[in-house]
Amino acid sequence: MNEVGRRSALTLAGVGLLGVAGCSRKRDFDDEASDVETAQAPTTTPAPTATAPKGGGSVPVSLAIPSIGFDRKVTGMGLTKSGEISPPPGVTQWYNATVSPGQVGISVIAGHVTFNGPDVFAKLPEVKVGQRLTVRFADKSSQKFRVTRVKSVDKEELRHDQSVWGSSKTPVLALITCDSASELVGVHHVNNFVVWTKPDN
Repeated sequence: MNEVGRRSALTLAGVGLLGVAGCSRKRDFDDEASDVETAQAPTTTPAPTATAPKGGGSVPVSLAIPSIGFDRKVTGMGLTKSGEISPPPGVTQWYNATVSPGQVGISVIAGHVTFNGPDVFAKLPEVKVGQRLTVRFADKSSQKFRVTRVKSVDKEELRHDQSVWGSSKTPVLALITCDSASELVGVHHVNNFVVWTKPDN
C-alpha cells in the first residue's frame, strides 16, 4: 500500500452546498486510480490573527473534550482552492467563515476521524449528550459548552442541514467528522458524525 492509499479524507463542500464527503477506509494501491486527488492533503487558507472574527469575540485556539481525552490546538482555516473545508491531517479546523464559538450563530469545527490511521477526531463518535467541552481563545479567555445532540447524518442530507449551515439566534458549536461506523460505498463511508453543543454558563 502506498502513502496515498493509507489516507482517509474529510471534505466539507463550499458555501451554499456545505456537507461532508470523502471519508474512507484504508485502501490498496489498486483502489487509488480514480481517487488520488481526493486523498491528497489539501491546502487551506489560514485565518487572520486578528482577535475579532465574524460576529465578534476572539479566535479559538484550542479545544478540550475531557470525556474522550481530547485536548488539541485549533487552527482557523477557510476553504480549499476547490471551495471545500478539508483540514490537513492532524489539524483540528475552525471554519473561519463561521462565528467564533460562543457568539450568536453557528460555529463549525471539523477534523478527520482517520488519515493514515486514527486522526484528531477518531474518538468524537464516543461523545455523549450532556458531556462538556472547553474552547480557549487567543485573548486568553475560555468558554465551556455542553453537548445537546449527537447524530450520524447522511452526507447528502448534511450538505443542506440548516442546524449546521444555517443561522441561529443563540450560540451553537457544531463538531463534525466522518462516521467510521457507517456503511461503506466503495471506499467511502456514507455518513458523518455531528456533535451539537451550546454554551454551558
